[in-house]
Amino acid sequence: MEAQTLADSGAHVGSPSADLESLTSQMKAVREAASLLLDKAQNAASVTEQAAALEKAAGALKLAAEMDKTRTELAKLTQEISKLQHENRTAAGRERSERMRDYVALLTPLITIITLAATLIAQNWQFLRSEQNKREEALDAQWQDAVKTISTSGALSPGVVALQPFLRSPKYGEQAREVAVNLLSRSSDPAFFTSLFGTALTPVTWTNVDRLVRLDRELVARGNPIWTKAWDVAKQENNLKKLTPPERGTYDYIETIAPSITSEVAAVLKTPRITGVVVDLSATYFKNGDWSGINFSDVNLENMNLNRMDVRNAELDGVTRFTGAYFYYTAWWEVKSINRPLLDHLKANNPFRPGTAYGLRDNLVSTAQYEAAIQRLTSQMK
Repeated sequence: MEAQTLADSGAHVGSPSADLESLTSQMKAVREAASLLLDKAQNAASVTEQAAALEKAAGALKLAAEMDKTRTELAKLTQEISKLQHENRTAAGRERSERMRDYVALLTPLITIITLAATLIAQNWQFLRSEQNKREEALDAQWQDAVKTISTSGALSPGVVALQPFLRSPKYGEQAREVAVNLLSRSSDPAFFTSLFGTALTPVTWTNVDRLVRLDRELVARGNPIWTKAWDVAKQENNLKKLTPPERGTYDYIETIAPSITSEVAAVLKTPRITGVVVDLSATYFKNGDWSGINFSDVNLENMNLNRMDVRNAELDGVTRFTGAYFYYTAWWEVKSINRPLLDHLKANNPFRPGTAYGLRDNLVSTAQYEAAIQRLTSQMK
């Protein structure tokens, strides 16, 4: 505050350097006057004039000395004012500089810690990335070995062992499940099916049910020639004596595993259908399943074969594609609703036969029960 006051006062009274220069000029003039008085004293005509000149010269010299002293003090004051003004101008800068030094002193350890942490994070990321690359490379090698084992092995068990680690792999999971479908469609060993089916193809949802349907179709394509060979048209039943041992093995395999596939598909069909999902059950075979209460609207049933199924209260009125569909030993008249074309198709191709056991529990249906069911269905038709 004193420095500011002095600086402000200096600004009000005038420039100190200008005052010093003025005082110096005045002091010079006084000394010159004193010198002239001394010259006058030497040339005085009388003692009185000489004494008066000397007295004035002495006064002038004394005044010059005092003025010199004042000039010196004024020079010191000017220097001090200049110093204070400089300090006043640089005070804010010094304060910022001091704060900056404090900040630097405070931040230096923090910056060091952050730098060290960043270095450790980068090193850790590089290490993890390196380890991940190694794992992926090892997994790639294992997958290639597994594919080679599955391709060259004469037995299916080594294929299952090789495939198991990849079924839950994010990278190879889909490929492994496709391989599983291929293995299951070519097998004739129900025990092998049991060991792989649950792990590879379940749980079944609307998003992956197509994979299971595709397995079913491949089994149907494999079984069709065998079923055709074994079917006795006259007796309306299979004569398994017509089959060779390998054919009988395939027949038994398909008939044994079909209920498992049927059950898993039914579990999905009984849940609310996802909007936009197209259900295509064409060229499939389902056996010994509970499909009661399922709404088959817009489902493609072309060339679908049902064997001893429970379809009570199922809704078939929305089915428009059913060419080649057969409901063997299935009481199709127990459905909740049906359209006229499909009803006529089933009556023609799977007519009711008195004394025949139907469905999962081999139920016997009387003619009266059948006719009552047909009456109920036709009365509901629009």
